[in-house]
Amino acid sequence: MFMDGPEDERTKLMSCLGAFRQYWSTLPQESHDQCVQWIVCFIHSQHSPKRISFLYDCLAMAVETSLLPPRMVCQALVSSDTLEWERTQLWALTFKLIRKIIGGVDYKGVRDLLKAVMDKIQTIPNFVSSAVVQQLLAAREVVEYILDRNACLLPAYFAVTEIRKLSPEGALSHWLLGSLISDFVDSFRPTARINSICGRCSLLPVVNNSGAICNSWKLDPTTLRFPLRGMLPYDKDLFEPQTGLLRYVLEQPYSRDMVCNMLGLNKQTLNIAQHKQRCPVLEDQLVDLVVYAMERSETEEQFDDGGTSQLLWQHLSSQLIFFVLFQFASFPHMVLSLHQKLAGRGLIKGRDHLMWVLLQFISSSIQKNALADFLPVMKLFYLLYPEKECIPVPDINKPQSTHAFAMTCIWIHLNRKAQNDNSKLQIPIPHSLKLHHEFLQQSLRNKSLPMTDYKIALLCNAYSTNSECFTLPMGVLVETIYGNGTMWITLPGTNCMASGSITPLPMNLLDSLTVHAKMRVLERIGARALVAHVRTFADFLVYEFSTSAGGQQLNKCIEILNDMVWKYNIVTLDRLILCLAMRSHEGNEAQVCYFIIQLLLLKPNDFRNRVSDFVKENTPEHWLQSDWHTKHMTYHKKYPEKLYFEGLAEQVNPPIQLQSQYLPIYFGNVCLRFLPVFDIVIHRFLELLPVSKSLETLLDHLGGLYKFHDRPVTYLYNTLHYYERHLRDRTNLKRKLVHAIMSSLKDNRTPGWCLSETYLKCGMNPREDSIWIPDDTYYCKLIGRLVDTMAGKSPGPFPNCDWRFNEFPNPAAHALHVTCVELMALAVPGKDVGNALLNVVLKSQPLVPREHITAWMNAIGLVITALPEPYWIVLHDRIVSVVSSPVLSSEAEWVGYPFQLLDFTACHQSYSEMHCSYVLALAHAVWYHSSIGQLSLIPKFLSEVLKPIVKTEFQLLYVYHLVGPFLQRFQQERTRCMLEIGVAFYEMLQAVDQHSKHLAYMDPICDFLYHIKYMFTGDSVKDQVERIICSLSPAIRLRLRFITHISKMEPTATTTPQPTVVSSPAPQSGAGPTNIPLSVAQ
Repeated sequence: MFMDGPEDERTKLMSCLGAFRQYWSTLPQESHDQCVQWIVCFIHSQHSPKRISFLYDCLAMAVETSLLPPRMVCQALVSSDTLEWERTQLWALTFKLIRKIIGGVDYKGVRDLLKAVMDKIQTIPNFVSSAVVQQLLAAREVVEYILDRNACLLPAYFAVTEIRKLSPEGALSHWLLGSLISDFVDSFRPTARINSICGRCSLLPVVNNSGAICNSWKLDPTTLRFPLRGMLPYDKDLFEPQTGLLRYVLEQPYSRDMVCNMLGLNKQTLNIAQHKQRCPVLEDQLVDLVVYAMERSETEEQFDDGGTSQLLWQHLSSQLIFFVLFQFASFPHMVLSLHQKLAGRGLIKGRDHLMWVLLQFISSSIQKNALADFLPVMKLFYLLYPEKECIPVPDINKPQSTHAFAMTCIWIHLNRKAQNDNSKLQIPIPHSLKLHHEFLQQSLRNKSLPMTDYKIALLCNAYSTNSECFTLPMGVLVETIYGNGTMWITLPGTNCMASGSITPLPMNLLDSLTVHAKMRVLERIGARALVAHVRTFADFLVYEFSTSAGGQQLNKCIEILNDMVWKYNIVTLDRLILCLAMRSHEGNEAQVCYFIIQLLLLKPNDFRNRVSDFVKENTPEHWLQSDWHTKHMTYHKKYPEKLYFEGLAEQVNPPIQLQSQYLPIYFGNVCLRFLPVFDIVIHRFLELLPVSKSLETLLDHLGGLYKFHDRPVTYLYNTLHYYERHLRDRTNLKRKLVHAIMSSLKDNRTPGWCLSETYLKCGMNPREDSIWIPDDTYYCKLIGRLVDTMAGKSPGPFPNCDWRFNEFPNPAAHALHVTCVELMALAVPGKDVGNALLNVVLKSQPLVPREHITAWMNAIGLVITALPEPYWIVLHDRIVSVVSSPVLSSEAEWVGYPFQLLDFTACHQSYSEMHCSYVLALAHAVWYHSSIGQLSLIPKFLSEVLKPIVKTEFQLLYVYHLVGPFLQRFQQERTRCMLEIGVAFYEMLQAVDQHSKHLAYMDPICDFLYHIKYMFTGDSVKDQVERIICSLSPAIRLRLRFITHISKMEPTATTTPQPTVVSSPAPQSGAGPTNIPLSVAQ
């Protein structure tokens, strides 16, 4: 078919093409690919340069005349095994042909060709003769043409994805491509920045806060990196393992659930062997925390007083048991890692506490696991206990003696396991532990064990896995708790006697027991039955009082009602008040109902006297009182409680002898039972404006009960938050509520535990003539207190305490709630408070250190999102102000590159930040901590408020920077909002395009819209945006044509398209690439 002849070149081409057309038409469709591959193979087998050139011309003409599809030809050429760089002429001719016909290939085909061409280029060695470089550059020209944004052969987003897949982090592109690839990747840094939260690596959560369990804090469980979407060149710090974030959370008490949420660890897979979720990065951080505790123990004195070191070791013990028990961490791996990190450091002062932590897990799990899993502990022992002589027995009158015996207890458990398993791995008692072991053996032989020291705890800890030896010490312990049946104690109730101890076990003793020894010890008991028909009676009371004439008749009704409660014992006060408060009365009946409640509680002295005596004589930390039972009995003797109509039975004639049997009242009385009812009463009174004064009276007389509330600050926070609208204009009532609850706690709390000194001095006292308006310094100090708490400043802003018995699980949660309570208690509108909080960082404040600005923004975000809507909605006003400012709304050109000016972190470090970048960073901090409910207002804010304002390119880019980073969370938690935002972005672009003569940054804008399509929306908004794209200017429409397949409407050219040439933004250097796999598909 291909024969030399006398015809000229053109005639030969046409002749060959005609013959080939006839042959091609006879081939079945499925043979076309194979035929083209055979043709390429034939061409590559030729040795005549002239013949090769002629055959390539034939292929080109076949494509130009639509005989052969360009994609099929290009793929066959570049995938040929015989295309080698050493054959320079063939190499050059091949890529020149591809360059000529690739314009007719569809965009997905161009993406595949880009990958194939770059793979071919990688076969060129680093050192070649300069004589052949010129011909090799033909391949670079193809890549350059594909990446040419004005040619628009494919979405640039596709190209950067393929490039980032091929180039691992930090890898340089091939020398043949030079800076072509790096410049192209750098052009996507603006898109990456649009999708990045300002200062994300510095933002920290408050553990156990409602906003902490959300997708914002999730990390990759293998690398600890943020789960970034898309193969974009994000800033380098976003690719770094977020060990600091995980470490911070792990250090907080009661953080286990949040750690599991962050790392995607599922506790339900505990018993499914094939689904073990061992997390090595979590192991590493737990080990590092133990090493940190060992370092602190070297610098601190021995503790017996519940100091910070003791709290740290208690916390570590809890974390270790949880994560190892659920198989998220491997015990032997952690012990070996500890040995490696402690070797040669000489850290031995904390060794007893470390062994105490390890003993917690060993004693609980050694019976269910292999002995070999625990033997690495002995390796750690030989490192930390280098003594050649015997270690002396410590003073067993001190609680820390149980820590000193921990290693000996571990050896006893290991030895017992080896004996039970008939193992040959039995280890003789180390010489240094012999005195400890002999002491335990001797104590075990002593059948009379006193409770005056910690000998019982030592024996329980050592022999909890040995039922024979464990019986004696545990028997003594149980007898101490329940009594021996010979001593009977009188309890409130009719002829109620009980056998047991009236003194609680000391906390030091309980803390000295391992978790394994504490199981078979606490028990919850009891439930109260409801009094029948109280609801009907409550409704009757409201009706009766509503229709009464008042005066003497009203007083008589109250007197009778009081007798029914206290004299005849027909109904209990707490149940009656609860039913009255919960009935759904309206209008006048509601006021009557609340009037009855007030009279019942205050008019007779019966209940007020009970409250007064109980508050005066008792403390809420009852477990610390050795005489609590005495006070309990004294109170019930003075105010006996009868629940079965005893009083009524005594008043009838003749009196009836009731044979009611009471359960003993081990704890509680009418005051404590009324406390949760009082919570509801306050809420119902707040809902009705005319009874405000009545509520103030109730708080004056009964507010002292909140001394015994188990969560007083939480109750106050929830009340002020939920009833913000009701309390907005009732500042006196709000102040009274805060004062009543906080004053009740003053005798049981350390000064400075809650409200700030400034508020106590200026805001707590009523001043009708002039309301106290706090200044900027007040807000700065309040936020600074939270910043210092979260930073772990020592000594901290709040008094140290045992968080096991605190209302909140950790210092940060406590600081956040008391801060919010104080802010909501101010006699200042929520809008003003919100603006003052924003001004802490948006205005120049001498109390805010510049180098810690992100930590302050983080604190403001935490506080403002934990407040009601009027406090945080002011952020929207600040955003509107910035977007409308001349800096963004003016058509004048910026002095600088907008993407640099919106990079808050870099600008702040170089002292070149602007007000708009401050607002951007603060908005990101606030929204990062926001609930999805709060974030769901953003789509409406965009479409109704910002969209009418946005007219310039700078405004558009600012809005993209503002909202773009939160699309991932919207996709995960509120898809509808994500789709609405996606459409709003296109509508804003349409307005800017119509308003502007020229868009200087259309490439980053289009890249961002492609990112949204391929990472979030897909084709879900295709119908809405297709109409918008068709109305855009030609240059933008050309770039966005792949989103809606507008390319079908335009002529398919085999040569270079000639769109309007626009400028692209200058590239920036910065972030490294990612190795997260991504498949970009239409």
